[in-house]
Amino acid sequence: MDPDAASIAGYPLVRAVRRTAEREVWVADASGHGVEVHRALAGADAPLAREAEALLLAEHEHLLPVVDVATDVGVVVVRQLVPRDLADWLLERGEPEPGEAVTALAPIAAALGALHAIGAVAGGVTAHDVRIDDDGAPLLAGEGAHRETERPTEAWRESSEGVAADALGWRELALLLADASGEPLPAAVEAALERRDLAAAGTALIAAWPALPLALDPPAETAAVPAPVRMRRRERPSGLEAVWSRVALLLERLPRGAPVTARLLEAARAVRPRYWAVGGAGGVALVVAATLLGGSGPPGAGAADAGAPHAEPMPTPTAGAVPPPTSPAAQTPVVIGVPGDPVAGAAALLAEREACLDAGDAACLVGLHEPGSPQLTAAAPWRMPDDGVLEVVQHLGDAWLLRVVSGDEPASVLVMSIEAGWTLRDAWSD
Repeated sequence: MDPDAASIAGYPLVRAVRRTAEREVWVADASGHGVEVHRALAGADAPLAREAEALLLAEHEHLLPVVDVATDVGVVVVRQLVPRDLADWLLERGEPEPGEAVTALAPIAAALGALHAIGAVAGGVTAHDVRIDDDGAPLLAGEGAHRETERPTEAWRESSEGVAADALGWRELALLLADASGEPLPAAVEAALERRDLAAAGTALIAAWPALPLALDPPAETAAVPAPVRMRRRERPSGLEAVWSRVALLLERLPRGAPVTARLLEAARAVRPRYWAVGGAGGVALVVAATLLGGSGPPGAGAADAGAPHAEPMPTPTAGAVPPPTSPAAQTPVVIGVPGDPVAGAAALLAEREACLDAGDAACLVGLHEPGSPQLTAAAPWRMPDDGVLEVVQHLGDAWLLRVVSGDEPASVLVMSIEAGWTLRDAWSD
């Protein structure tokens, strides 16, 4: 077998996540640790290259890190793997405290402000675009980020549809968390949003409520990924400086947009301690849990440990462990279920899933599951009992939690509503 057949840019593929009109996304292995590999499809190099440009130029600690950029039959951008998103956390948490809303959203507002400061916009701010790492740090994915201008004036900010969309998306998240915690959105936050000043909105949120660390389930044992991830091909240099230089070269080759001025990035970042947002010098700061919570890291860990981003460890696959998809449908969520009817939609989805499991069709299963679903990597995937009957338990945004009523095997399932129909996020026995 061709050694590159199951890899992209030297990263062995572990599983497919999704495929859109512009990109395919995979979970891949980087020396025993997971990364998320985005590869542009034919004719769609420009958006992905400009996304990497915007994220690297903004240089904000609450933007999901870009750890590599390359070309491998299309532009390739490698991101830190953080499977849990804000929607997952909200479903687990139920009724967050106002201080948790501060910790979840103030850093995201600061990250948006950093993008706007360089004339860029995020391209989307939903509960799925905000990732939560194992230490409780929120990270904005910024998938679709791009620069609208090289002169980010106040007039641009006031007239930009992209900035308006970022402000609206963040406000909807803030209203969702405030409502879940039983509090109205502070007037100072609303006033900052009227001005489309996301940095000021985050600062106002910090001033309104005492921040608290996010309540998290105990994370699985993880290991730090060296930053930057070492390239597997000897001729490719390592280091974030090299990442940036490759972005600049890619942009120079594109037919639109002027080449950017290369700026060296810091060579290392930290495995964050449990943290929460606090007011200080008008910004968002990290608070070390070892000092304020009694410790959550190894003895002696501190500022000198600033280095690698956190990632989920992944098993190193064999050459044949990841069958490449045979068609776009293999990675595209399947159109299935009744729009707007979670019970009927979930029932049709689960029936199709059972057929895929019976047939041992891995590509079919990928298309039915939400990206990052634990069921895609479960040693023994959950099966729908023969006598199972679905009932709605809770609805939050695009997520629906349903109970499987069964005499022998009661369970719960979490399904997501998408434009095409329904996908499965997770399922577990009660």
